[in-house]
Amino acid sequence: MKKIVLPLLLLGIANVGVMAESAKAGSKDVIENPTLKTLSGALNKWSLYSTFTYSGGSIEEPLSPERPNIQNAEESAGLVNMSGNVGIKYRLTKQDNLSMQVGIYSTTPFHSSIDTDNAKNQKDFDENHQDIDADDPTLSYFRTYYIGSLQNVTFLKYQHVTRGIYRDYGLHSGFSISHAAAYKINKAAYIAASLTYENYQYDKSKTTYSGVERSLLPYQTEHKFRGNISGELYVRRNVSFRFITDIFSYYQMKKETKIEDRVLQQTLAMTYFFNRDISIAPNIRFIADDLRPERTNVGLTLNVNI
Repeated sequence: MKKIVLPLLLLGIANVGVMAESAKAGSKDVIENPTLKTLSGALNKWSLYSTFTYSGGSIEEPLSPERPNIQNAEESAGLVNMSGNVGIKYRLTKQDNLSMQVGIYSTTPFHSSIDTDNAKNQKDFDENHQDIDADDPTLSYFRTYYIGSLQNVTFLKYQHVTRGIYRDYGLHSGFSISHAAAYKINKAAYIAASLTYENYQYDKSKTTYSGVERSLLPYQTEHKFRGNISGELYVRRNVSFRFITDIFSYYQMKKETKIEDRVLQQTLAMTYFFNRDISIAPNIRFIADDLRPERTNVGLTLNVNI
């Protein structure tokens, strides 16, 4: 656990004295960075709070119903999907917020057919394509604040798992703490970073398949910890380009002591801000050490806070 303890301590230290710094900030208690503003939602007392993500194909075949697994090149491609969270947000104070959301998920939402040699993808497509499921209710608390010149958003989230594919593996709930920060270099450029820790709880470790009892432990991740750093450049007031690179990504399986490394990925994104609360961001994900058109992921993120 040593690899996890140090980043957690750093995250804790970063939040020490937040209340004191907020009191000193005065007019700075509303952050300036447009990306962090989007994360923090609308300024109304009650508001719609939603994020939608489309995970598409590759640069080589952006309209394909199959999506390469770029972090594990040995695995076959999965299906493209659309996911999101929709709910309401209550603004407790200028800086403190509560939200209740429900997950939205759809496999191949824009495809009516598939041509694949992958039997698993064919089965998944036949059973689920274009269906829309609402699941996994989430309760979160988050706070926006300054520490000196550093702009911050810290999230605490609890998710109750109801999606069938995850319940089949015994997943019951998840808890996460995440922190995003941005430092303004000048009016057109920021340096930003984020840290996330996730913990998963399970209510069973075995299942019966074809009359045989099987262990679920090889599929049950208990801890995840990841961090990234990014550069953000505003070519116009409402248009930004971001280059994001993972700096670490660890996970630990349930009842295992070994900490595993995940392949680090990079993201190039362009964000268009319609206004403070609505933005759209097409993006490309890739692995720097394996940069090929067929080993990329294209996607789109839409934030709507009203």
